[in-house]
Amino acid sequence: MREPGVRMFPVKSLESLMQTGHGYQRSMTLFVALRVDVFTALSGGAKDARELARMVRADPRNLAILLNALVAMGLLVKKGAKYLNAKVSDDFLAAGPRSKRSILLHHLDCWPDWAALEGKIRGGRKKGPEESGYQENFIRGMEDNSRERAVFVAERFPLRAGERVLDLGGGPGTYAVEWAKRYPGAEITVFDTPETLRVTRKILKEKGVYRLIRLSEGDFQSDPLGGPFEFIWISQIFHAYSEKDCQTLLRKVRSAMAPGGRVAVQEFLLKESKTAPPGPAFFSVHMVAVTEGGRAYSTNEIASMLKTTGFKKIIADKPDPRGVGIVAARV
Repeated sequence: MREPGVRMFPVKSLESLMQTGHGYQRSMTLFVALRVDVFTALSGGAKDARELARMVRADPRNLAILLNALVAMGLLVKKGAKYLNAKVSDDFLAAGPRSKRSILLHHLDCWPDWAALEGKIRGGRKKGPEESGYQENFIRGMEDNSRERAVFVAERFPLRAGERVLDLGGGPGTYAVEWAKRYPGAEITVFDTPETLRVTRKILKEKGVYRLIRLSEGDFQSDPLGGPFEFIWISQIFHAYSEKDCQTLLRKVRSAMAPGGRVAVQEFLLKESKTAPPGPAFFSVHMVAVTEGGRAYSTNEIASMLKTTGFKKIIADKPDPRGVGIVAARV
């Protein structure tokens, strides 16, 4: 059989651009599944995550997140709690005479060389001091992702004059600034770590909006949040923490709220199957890679956390095409 050629699809839209940038997540999901030998283990029939974890010596929770992403890729099928190989996986990814496992794992072996490619391109020259590091790229990346969304959110949650608002873990302050521009009578505070707020100050000064909002330094896991606040906005925070830690944070948030106050949690939301939409499914694997205990959650899981920690009148918005949605509640 002739080896298939590499088909190149031109990048012509923001969607295809971001798919290109996130492509490593799909590759690494496949590579890790091959290294753990998921497909060979499933070649004998359907298994649930715990049974499979015993066979391949893996952590059941983290393996389940990986399996759900493989379902989103079309490499596995999920029936109830059990997973089984799709035909392409049985044909080419499980051990057997047609397996392409070795050549695919060869590409994984080349990963360190690709990670070192920048040094080759630079000819050994070191980065200059003006070039952004990890934290600045991350915070400015949050700004990239939230510009358009902030307009929708500011309209979705109008503020009254005199309302005290906390943007918890607000990063670049994009949402806070949009609220401050629309509702100048509100008092808006961004709470984040000193390391993050150093970047936030730079962004706000570049935009000429430094005086519009307050900045409060601290670690929301260990430091007081201040308050009381009439509205607390929690955007893209939960996915970095375990469900237990999220509930602990919500209890802290509730104690910082004024009577009748509102809270809104924005996240990449999974459907109850945990296998869709694809974006949140792969983002959940990303969180397994870069955090201790983080993952994407479903709408019902976040609603349940809010209910468990004493919030009422819980309402969930329909997620956007990327899977970003909001679950709101009151004290």
